[in-house]
Amino acid sequence: MTPPAPITAAELKQLLDAPNPPRLIDVREPSEWTGELGHIAGAELIPLGTVQANAAKVKGEPREIISICKMGGRAAQAAQFWANQGLKVRVLSGGMTAWNAAGLPTTKEP
Repeated sequence: MTPPAPITAAELKQLLDAPNPPRLIDVREPSEWTGELGHIAGAELIPLGTVQANAAKVKGEPREIISICKMGGRAAQAAQFWANQGLKVRVLSGGMTAWNAAGLPTTKEP
């Protein structure tokens, strides 16, 4: 099975500013969610180790899912799981590191 496609930070920002934005799922740990890199407003936290246990939260999602982590590795693992469930998913290329490097907005709210 082919791995889920990447999406750049700039491409994601355009999607978020458009009608019908994708569903953002951040698979980092809670300490990273509120840590130095923060997270994208509107994202939800489902740490990688809990993705399978939380499959029901994502099952049947009609929107595209964007999987997010620090650099892209964990997000790719979660994205592959969701893709195997028949969901449309892409991975934020370079993760929150790339998002921050692009100067895009973040929040550190729990």
